[in-house]
Amino acid sequence: MAVPYHVLKVCGDVVFAARGSNIYSFNLSLEHLSTWNYPAKADGKPCGSSSVPQAASPAAEVPPSKRRRLEAGQGEGTGAGADIGEASNGNATAEPEVLEVGNRRRKKDKSACKEPNNTPLEKPFVQGLHATTDGRHLVAVTGSDKTIWVFEHDGAGKLIQLSQRMMPKRPCSIVITPDNQTILSADKFGDVYSLPLIPSPFTEEQKQQTSKEDNEIKSADNASKDATPEPSRSATLSTAAAAAAQFKPQANEFTVHTKRNRMALENQKLALELKLAEKSRAAADAAFEHTLLLGHVSMLTAVLVATAPSTGRKYIITADRDEHIRVSRGTPSQAHIIEGFCLGHEDFVSKLCIPTGQPELLISGGGDDDLFLWDWAAGKLVSKANVLQHAQLIESETKKIAIGRLFTCQQKSNGRAWVFVICERIPALFCFQLQDTTLQHIQTIRTARNPLDVDVVKQAAEAAASSSSSSGSLAVLDWAEQDDVMAEQQPVHEGSGLWVKSNATPNGPAVEEDINVSPQELQKILYPTESLRKTAVDFEE
Repeated sequence: MAVPYHVLKVCGDVVFAARGSNIYSFNLSLEHLSTWNYPAKADGKPCGSSSVPQAASPAAEVPPSKRRRLEAGQGEGTGAGADIGEASNGNATAEPEVLEVGNRRRKKDKSACKEPNNTPLEKPFVQGLHATTDGRHLVAVTGSDKTIWVFEHDGAGKLIQLSQRMMPKRPCSIVITPDNQTILSADKFGDVYSLPLIPSPFTEEQKQQTSKEDNEIKSADNASKDATPEPSRSATLSTAAAAAAQFKPQANEFTVHTKRNRMALENQKLALELKLAEKSRAAADAAFEHTLLLGHVSMLTAVLVATAPSTGRKYIITADRDEHIRVSRGTPSQAHIIEGFCLGHEDFVSKLCIPTGQPELLISGGGDDDLFLWDWAAGKLVSKANVLQHAQLIESETKKIAIGRLFTCQQKSNGRAWVFVICERIPALFCFQLQDTTLQHIQTIRTARNPLDVDVVKQAAEAAASSSSSSGSLAVLDWAEQDDVMAEQQPVHEGSGLWVKSNATPNGPAVEEDINVSPQELQKILYPTESLRKTAVDFEE
C-alpha cells in the first residue's frame, strides 16, 4: 500500500524525506536528486531481520492419546477405561464434535488448535532524521531493527553510508552534540547511550571486555537450564543474571498428550529459539563503542543537549512517559548526577525543544492541552500556551491532543523564535511566536491531510511540511511579509498569517506502492505518540 513522506530534514539547499525505509533527496524546487534504499541481505531479507528457523510441525511419532473415563452406555467400549479414540487425538475432522463426559457436554472447537501465526517482522521504517550543524553528515534511525545509520553528505543530495550500529534497545530519540562528534541515543527502556558519530575501530581491550560479559551471560544461561531457582533464591539474583536467565519448558513430548498442549509446547520452543537468536545477533552487532550515561525508570521519549548561558556548562535534558523532565550534567563521567526537574505536566511528555536564540528557555509538549515554557536551569515554569482550543477549531470533536512534532526556528526580521506544532491526526500546522516569556499563537495553517513533519530552510526562510496523503506530497510554506500576502494566496487560518502555501509537489521517481504493511500497522508507525497515553490498566499496575 502507499506510504507517505513521514520524516523530513533540511541540509542547506537539500531536502531529505524518508518514505518507508528509503530516504529521498530533493532540491528546494522539490526536484528529485538521489535515493538511498534500505539494504537487503544476500538471501533477499531486509538487513537486520532475524534469520531463525520457523516453527516445525509436530513430530510424526507422538505419545498415545490420553484415555478418558466415560459414562456407561456411551458407544462401544462401555465401562471404566474406555478410549474415546479419534475424539481425543490429533486426527480431528472438519466438523466440531460434541463429547459426553459425565453429565457435561463439551464442544470441541477445531479453531482453537490453529497453527502458530508466523507473520512477517515489522518493516524497519525510518523513524528519525538528524543532521550535523555543518550539514556534512546525516543520521537516520530505523525502528524495528534498532539501528542508527550515519551517512556522509556531499552537499548535492547524495548519501554515502559510513556506519550501521544496532543499539541494545530501540532508540526513541537521538541528538547530535554541538561539536558534531557524539550521538546521544535515548531508548524506550529508559537509558541514554553515548556513541561517536564516526565509529573508531574496536580496541582489543574492548573486545576482551565484551567477550567477558558474554561469557558471564552464557554462564548464567547454563545455570538457569540446570536448575530452576526457588522464588526466595531468585529474588537475590543479580539484575544481569536475572535478565540473562532463559525460560526452559518443563514439559516434553512424552508428558503432553493432547494436540493443543503439543502445539503450545512447540510454540514455547520456537519462542525460546527466537529469543536466543535475537540475543546472539544483538551481542554480535553491539561490538562497537557505546557508553551508558544515565537512565530513567520509565520509557524515555525525548533527549536534548543544552548549554547554561551563565556558566557555559553542558546539560542533558530528558523527558519520559511519566510526565518528568530531568536535567542532568552533560559531562560523560557525571551524567548520572541530576541537577533538577521541570515538573508540572499531568500527562506524558513527547517532545522538547530549545527556542532558537534563547537557550535559557525550554518548550515541552505531549499529552497535555498546553505547551509549557520553562526556565530549565531553575526548574521553573514560566508560562503556558493552549493548543487544544486551536485544534478544536479544526476538529470540533477533539477532546485530547498528542503533540507529534515540535520545531523552532528564528525569524530574520526581528530575531524572534517561531514554534511549529503538529498534533497527531489534526490536519493543521500551528504556528506560535515567542514574545518575551510567552508563546503567542499567530497562525493556524489548514492542510489537506494530516501533517507528519516540518523543517525550515533557514537560508530561504521557507518551511517544508510533509503530508500523509496517499500520493506522498510535500507542502512548501513560503515566507512573506504581511503586507505582501495577496488575499487569494491567504491560507485559511486564524489571526494574521505570515506563511503562504505554495503548489510545489515533489518531482521524483515512481515509488513502489505495494509495501508489505497493513493499514493498522501503518497507522501505528505514523502516529506513535498517542499510544504513550496511560490507560486504566497502566494506573492499576
